[in-house]
Amino acid sequence: MPHLPITIVEASSKGAVVFTFGPEFHVTDREGKVIASTIVDEQGGPVAKAERSCKGGIRAAAFSRDGTQFATCTVDKGVYIYETENWTTVRSLYSEKRCNDLAFDPSGELLVTADKFGDANWVGTSPGASEKSEVLLGHVSNLCAIGFSFNKAPYLLTCDRDEKLRVSKYPNGYNIQSFGLGHTEFLTTVACAPFALDYAITGSGDDTMRLWNMHSGQLVQTVELGEYLAKYYESGAAVCTENTYEDRTAAKKRYGVLRIRAVDAIEAFVAVVERIPVVLVFPFREDKLDEPQVIDIAHPPTDVAVLGDRLIVSYAPNASGELVVALKLDGSKYVADDELTATLSANVTTTKVEDMPKVQSIYVWGNKMYLERPKGEEGHGNEDGDDQD
Repeated sequence: MPHLPITIVEASSKGAVVFTFGPEFHVTDREGKVIASTIVDEQGGPVAKAERSCKGGIRAAAFSRDGTQFATCTVDKGVYIYETENWTTVRSLYSEKRCNDLAFDPSGELLVTADKFGDANWVGTSPGASEKSEVLLGHVSNLCAIGFSFNKAPYLLTCDRDEKLRVSKYPNGYNIQSFGLGHTEFLTTVACAPFALDYAITGSGDDTMRLWNMHSGQLVQTVELGEYLAKYYESGAAVCTENTYEDRTAAKKRYGVLRIRAVDAIEAFVAVVERIPVVLVFPFREDKLDEPQVIDIAHPPTDVAVLGDRLIVSYAPNASGELVVALKLDGSKYVADDELTATLSANVTTTKVEDMPKVQSIYVWGNKMYLERPKGEEGHGNEDGDDQD
């Protein structure tokens, strides 16, 4: 029987790595040993029991910068905050609208969530904080991704389905510093780094990554991903399965960015792209993204996390049943970390299911014409459909 795929991988500054699958998650240490799990019964050894977060799947997850807190938001509008010493739940909240992403503020005292109706809301992370969240700022479009800059006076960066990046002063979210305008499709991810204090990098469904000056909103650089990845369509390595719904881009070659992360240890940014069995590592030099290292992997990815100078990549469902691969630095280049991959593969097991599962394409939730999807199709009117609150 196949296993549920790992859909999100998050690594903390303390070396913990969380792997989510459906409503469950495992936590490993930096050596790949499971130290906590929502399904302890399937694990051997001394493993902490983490409270199962919800009845619905985990939609986004994040660690605080100091690694002492972890949070998830779920398709059933739950928001859960954990302390990471014993993996107990500090707060369980209910959001009025379904959240698409979340991030701890730099202090760790507040958690900011981004919902599908365009609002960024904040809530206290301590047990005695108010149960009610407060609106920090609003867009007129679905919020897809959020993040914080590393400036002394931090910015809150919010990305929406209407192709724009908003840079707001924090905590006064009504005070807009700049907009990043230039993408031609929905945004999917945003990354900042201590080694690139003036800049933010966004990924999109428009086949590009873009580098912005946050202070001015100036577009500094556009990376056309087809230049590096077109050959994977030509060779047949790109996986072009049907989407959950037919959408306007289903038949096209496309390079939708799933995630961008900063690799502080080598001052670089790493990116993974839907359908393409590749990891891209872009060195950041002279205030621009340099030519990337293009690393072939066995299957298309679902996410990537940064563990020091190592990379952990989760795989889309595949016939071989592989769930994850680790990469390590060899000189200035990344190569397969066979030892860590083997340890993770042995320890990080997911729930078995009857049929090979599917991971919903970003071009489903990114398609603005979602209301026209046929009634009765999978996702229409259920907890995974975008036509839900």
